[in-house]
Amino acid sequence: MPIRIHPYRLPLKRPWVAAAAILTERRGWLLEVIDENGIVGWGDCAPLPSAGAAHQARCRAALERLAATGAVRLEDPPEVRWAHETAVCDAEAQRRKLPLARMLGASTLEVPVNAALGALDDPCAERARAAATQGYRIGKIKVGIAPIDVELTRLRQVAAASELRLRLDANRAWPEADARRFLDAIVDLPIDGIEEPLADPTCAGLARLQARLPFPIAADESLPRLGLDALIDARAVRRLVIKPARIGGVSPTLTLAQGARDAGIEVVLTSVVDSAVGVAAAAHLAAAIAPHLAHGLATGDWLAEDVAPPLPIVAGRLQLPDAPGIGHPPTARRAIHA
Repeated sequence: MPIRIHPYRLPLKRPWVAAAAILTERRGWLLEVIDENGIVGWGDCAPLPSAGAAHQARCRAALERLAATGAVRLEDPPEVRWAHETAVCDAEAQRRKLPLARMLGASTLEVPVNAALGALDDPCAERARAAATQGYRIGKIKVGIAPIDVELTRLRQVAAASELRLRLDANRAWPEADARRFLDAIVDLPIDGIEEPLADPTCAGLARLQARLPFPIAADESLPRLGLDALIDARAVRRLVIKPARIGGVSPTLTLAQGARDAGIEVVLTSVVDSAVGVAAAAHLAAAIAPHLAHGLATGDWLAEDVAPPLPIVAGRLQLPDAPGIGHPPTARRAIHA
């Protein structure tokens, strides 16, 4: 089964700002897998820059070994395993003449998505107003960047500017006391949830916050360290935010999502300005896992250049192609480097 890797570099239209990092471009590799019938499947391997140069190097070395041997290993970085399984599933769904979402059991080819509003700066209120006019119902905002009192004022301005429900992502910004002060001050606002509020998250600390809030706390980057079972036992969160590339593939993501749902925990899939191929793969998975929740996959407009056009979003719902496989192969060869 021939395997080829294609590096890419995608500049952003504007910086993607979070509490601990600023992105100005996305770099990664498209993985091209050709099966015994000549069917081509695609996957996306895009480790975050925050993972560090050493992890980036491990991913590249694992991809080169995979291309040479055709075999993925359990100890390979999760982003590599995600790209490989995505490409294999893409080819298999094409062979079956089914969209990937249908092969995974989805009953729909569209998923709600939240508007990616960026950081909670002064223009955020105008971006929220624009997103509401485009049909979005939920807007996601990066918080924990400016002082708490400044962000509380800005958040009320955003809430007054539109009828969006607001999904907040703090990226581990605050000590517990600061998180409690911020969250207690916004319980009257239309908050959809808060992601990773604690700088040093523990199950007990998250549970203390969750018990006092009417909206979900979500675990994302703390999930691998704390573990799903411990989060469930402590009743620490009511939502998981899953990046499939961090989980290591389609199958492990489905297994994790099923375990969370069995415990009454919501599952939202998201990307960090991934390429159009990566977003499309995650959207097929989202349609199979939680087709009624808004997922964090509306990030294509942040890219000045992409490997393919973004999937269309109509009234806040991302439209998957009714075509075999992922149905969204790379087309913009200028963004892909030999």
